[in-house]
Amino acid sequence: AILREIDREGQVFFLHNRVHSIGYMADYIRALVPEAHVTVAHGQMPEAQLEDAMVAFANGEADVLVGTQMIAKGLDIPSVTLVGVVLADLGLHLPDFRAAERTFQLLTQVAGRAGRASEPGRVLVQTFVPDHYAISAAGRHDYDGFYEADIRQRAALCYPPFSHLTQVMVAAP
Repeated sequence: AILREIDREGQVFFLHNRVHSIGYMADYIRALVPEAHVTVAHGQMPEAQLEDAMVAFANGEADVLVGTQMIAKGLDIPSVTLVGVVLADLGLHLPDFRAAERTFQLLTQVAGRAGRASEPGRVLVQTFVPDHYAISAAGRHDYDGFYEADIRQRAALCYPPFSHLTQVMVAAP
């Protein structure tokens, strides 16, 4: 299982896409690795509690950080050696022509969180569609390959930049 690969010397950083599942993931990690100090962070926490969790992880007071997509952005914690992404393909199934681009961007961004210091980093991705071009290109850090596949898809479906889209919203009281 993914969690058996935890580097006991470095910190671990887990990402999950759904807030209501974070508690389950944190409890699972605590049961599997009882000696690990696990903290949780997500955007629906009070700001002070979120900041406390992030500071604890950055200072090494927590070994594992479980959170939503919002923790993937802007963190620079050199001791992170492992990043796990659960349900990495969830965003691919949204009705948005940019879904693949957003998935590629998120995976590339979160993968950059591991191995920032002298220790090498690892990224583990759980997905139901490992052959999707956004997932496989992110795994190879292949921006050009992603772009080529995505632009072909957009051209075939007449999505921007090959067309213009307009959104019309109608609302009533």
